[in-house]
Amino acid sequence: MLKASVIILTIMLAYAAIYSLMAIITPKAVMESVIQASIGKTIDNARNDGYLKALTFIVIHLGSLALAGVIAYFFILFIGFRKAQRWAWFALLIACGIGWLIGLILNIVIGNMMNIILQGIGVVLFLVGLLLPVKSFFGKKT
Repeated sequence: MLKASVIILTIMLAYAAIYSLMAIITPKAVMESVIQASIGKTIDNARNDGYLKALTFIVIHLGSLALAGVIAYFFILFIGFRKAQRWAWFALLIACGIGWLIGLILNIVIGNMMNIILQGIGVVLFLVGLLLPVKSFFGKKT
C-alpha cells in the first residue's frame, strides 16, 4: 500500500506543479475564472490597467510560491513518506491539506466552477494517497 500511495502522491504533486505553472504562465486565464465567479464580469469589463497588472503579478507570485511548496513536498514524500516516517505523513497532512482544502472551500464560496473541479481533483488524489497507507504509519510495529 505504501508504494501505491507514493505513486498516487507523486501524481498529485505533479498535478499540483502543473496547476502552479498554469498560474505562472497564464495568469490571466486563472484570473478570468476568479473575476467571473466573484464579481460576475469578464476580465475585459473589469479592466483597470494598473489594477489588472498588479493582479497579474500577484497570481504569478502565488503560482511561484505554490511551485516552491510542491518541490518541498517532493522532498518530504521521497525522504520520509516512502520510508513510513510519521513526521512525513503529518507534514503532508498539514501542508497539502491546508493548500488543497482551503483552495477548494474558497472556490466553492465564490462559485468558481473551473477551480472547484481542479481543486477537487487535487483533494481526491491527496486524500487517497495519504489515507491508503495509514496502517504503515500507525499500525502496530513488530
